[in-house]
Amino acid sequence: MTNNIKYIQPTQNDHLLCVNISKTFDNNEREDIYDCARHYWRLSVNRAEKAEYVLAIVHGIVKAVFKPFRWYKSENYIGKSVRYEFEGEIVDNSPFIGLCVWNIVNHKSQNPVAYINI
Repeated sequence: MTNNIKYIQPTQNDHLLCVNISKTFDNNEREDIYDCARHYWRLSVNRAEKAEYVLAIVHGIVKAVFKPFRWYKSENYIGKSVRYEFEGEIVDNSPFIGLCVWNIVNHKSQNPVAYINI
C-alpha cells in the first residue's frame, strides 16, 4: 500500500493560521465550513491579524482556505474566556486544499489554533 499523503510545504512568505474544525465539522454543529472556521477562537488577535490565510483543518487535512478581512472579539460566545472570530472570503483555488499539515502542526496538541510563519 502506497502512502499518498501530500504535506503542506509553506514558504517563508506564507503567513498562515490553522484552525482545527474537526469536531464541529464532524458533528455538523454549524451551517457550513465557513461557519465552522470563522468563530470562537481563543488566540492572539495581534498574531491572527498578520495571517494572510486561515486554513480550516479536518483531521490534519486542509478542507478550506479563507482570506480574512477582519478579526474581532466575539459577542455571541458564551463562556468565561474572550474568543475571536473573523470575516473573510473563501479561496477556492488555493494550493493548500487537500494537503496534510501534520508535518508542521503537532497533531497531538489540544490547542486548535496553530500559527505558521507568524
